[in-house]
Amino acid sequence: MNKFTRLTACLALVVCFFAGAANGEPATCTAQPPPAPAAPSFSGAAPSDGYQIMYHSMWEFIRDQYYDPTRLKDWQTLEHAYDDKLGTIDDIQLALKYLAEATGDKWTNYITAKEMRDQAAIQKQGLVLGGLMLYRRGAHYQLDVIHYGSAAYGTALRERDSVICLNEVAIDALSREQVDILLRGHSGDTLLVTALSAVDGSQYEVSLTLAPVPTPVVEGRLLPGNIIYMRMPSFAGEAYISQFVDKFVELSAQAGGEVKGMVLDLRNNLGGELPAATKFSSLFLDESQIVTQSLVRGKPVNQIMGEKADQIVAKGKAIDADTVKVLRKLPLVVLANGSSASAAEITLGALKDNHRGIVFGVTSFGKGVGYKSRPGPIGGLMSLTALKYLTPAGNDVHEHGIDPDVSVLMPQDQTTDIQLDAAIARLNKELGHTHNKALGG
Repeated sequence: MNKFTRLTACLALVVCFFAGAANGEPATCTAQPPPAPAAPSFSGAAPSDGYQIMYHSMWEFIRDQYYDPTRLKDWQTLEHAYDDKLGTIDDIQLALKYLAEATGDKWTNYITAKEMRDQAAIQKQGLVLGGLMLYRRGAHYQLDVIHYGSAAYGTALRERDSVICLNEVAIDALSREQVDILLRGHSGDTLLVTALSAVDGSQYEVSLTLAPVPTPVVEGRLLPGNIIYMRMPSFAGEAYISQFVDKFVELSAQAGGEVKGMVLDLRNNLGGELPAATKFSSLFLDESQIVTQSLVRGKPVNQIMGEKADQIVAKGKAIDADTVKVLRKLPLVVLANGSSASAAEITLGALKDNHRGIVFGVTSFGKGVGYKSRPGPIGGLMSLTALKYLTPAGNDVHEHGIDPDVSVLMPQDQTTDIQLDAAIARLNKELGHTHNKALGG
């Protein structure tokens, strides 16, 4: 996840009211959209050698660091494409934005200094950004991921559904900037989302109330039969690994040290850092393959293996080796959904392909790439897709995702967590217990 995405992802929605699925007349969506932003253009000022050097340096950065140079079509023609247009700082920022777009890669982007200032101003004004990440696919904006703790979480909204209206404004023909305006507002404002189901094409509406969402934290609880439920919310740093281990030790003590199994919840984990994901995977894998092959600059690089039990360190503190040994032997079921993305899919793939855990739920997001970033002129930031990985079994998850071992769909009208219930039932079956649903789940 790039810096700009992390900035916007920290704010989301809290549920107020679910209007329910509707199969009636199609929405008319007749409300007026926000004004379209003026199309950017170059200033026409005399070109500057300094700006040309800045542009060329970033052009080389993409050429040399992009994960697969063969995908950079006609890249040579862009080397001097804007030499006569780079007369102001706004000109160089615009040219770098066009350069990122020329890769044709949704994950490679340039965030201008102005866009960063605008985001800071939005937060300062107390505006709340919607917890729905939308991305244009074909004629519609598709709901890519749903933030945990947002209004979308736990409602009828599902990943891969198409959002067609926001507050009765048709959005198919709107720009990204106009859609972002509609997605944000002040805490307490209502956001009416009209969507089309990816399953059957039916139309439905969900009414949400905007509010900030707290910073994600590791969650866990002890279930009947001494099964531990653990939710890993993010891989944005090793602090989450430390939280996870500390919570597990606490719950293990509650169970008198007799933990029988674990449900690991990676749903709505949007990813984070590759090293954090590989280190976390090592908690469960006995020095097995975590990533079988990575592609960097068009060339395969060495596989990534799990760490030894007595050598795992998080936030500068060694993880107790005996705790790791317990984790590596526990029967494990893993929960995944369409918002399990990026670094979370590294862990999913490692656990599944090494037959370490049974994956329940639905197909994950499908981001099998990582990025590098480089500062641009006067505060901008270029985020570049710099590596692509394969799972231990050699599977390419990019744009596909990781399929579950056991598919468990969440119907739109479902009010209980049937995916968690199914995972617990599977563990109980393996352990010879009577089936118990999650208390408060």
